[in-house]
Amino acid sequence: MSGNEAFELVHERGWMRGMGNMLRNGLARWFKTRSWWVHCLIWGGMVAAIVGAVAFSPQGSSIDELFTVTLIFTGLFPAVGVVIVMQDAIVGEKREGTAAWVLSKPVTRQALILSKVIANSIGVILTMVVVPCAISFAIIAITHPTVLVPVGFLGAMGIIFINHFFFLSMTMLLGTFFSSRAPVVGIPLAILFLQQNLIGLLPALRFILPWNLVIPLDSANPLTVSLLTGTPLQPEQLTILLIIILESILFTLVALWRFNREEF
Repeated sequence: MSGNEAFELVHERGWMRGMGNMLRNGLARWFKTRSWWVHCLIWGGMVAAIVGAVAFSPQGSSIDELFTVTLIFTGLFPAVGVVIVMQDAIVGEKREGTAAWVLSKPVTRQALILSKVIANSIGVILTMVVVPCAISFAIIAITHPTVLVPVGFLGAMGIIFINHFFFLSMTMLLGTFFSSRAPVVGIPLAILFLQQNLIGLLPALRFILPWNLVIPLDSANPLTVSLLTGTPLQPEQLTILLIIILESILFTLVALWRFNREEF
């Protein structure tokens, strides 16, 4: 009875049946619990402490050092949080029987998957992108006020989210294939932290892994730095961006296809 109270009785048809209910439920898990402020505290506090320590150190810091530290702690480490949050989005519900219970209601499988993608994307944007990026870029604006381009700030946050969405959609995809948390968490985290090594071994991988969107590599500006400083964008940067977006969409589409064939 208490489970049914989490949903509203609706009369819908089509492949998106139940989407509104599932989306409200997903957003409630972020914003009607302590999840949102805990994540804000973790990622915002970490950025404030580390970037602030570098920026206001007695010996000072160059803008390149600040960009590197900022992008590592807004683009790399929060992606770990994305993977951890998403590990139970499908696997946890399959193991606990929640997915089977939800699908016994007037909810389609497509609505279940897409609601999780959308709700978690909104949670990630607000707590793992907007808050830490705003804090970090505010610190840079204080120490190097003439460097940042205001419009580029918004663009850089968008690129950081695309980086996070790459791992969000990948973790969601793996959750539809596996019933164990180990591969669902392990594979994205291995790719996340081994990107630079993999690109060093096989340079062509720079086009299909998001590292070059966010983190400076071999003294070349990533897309985020180009946006922040107003540097002209290079064709290679835009090519990588397009490929990462297409990969993320593909991960989501394959997750939909695979989940439709899941037996409960």
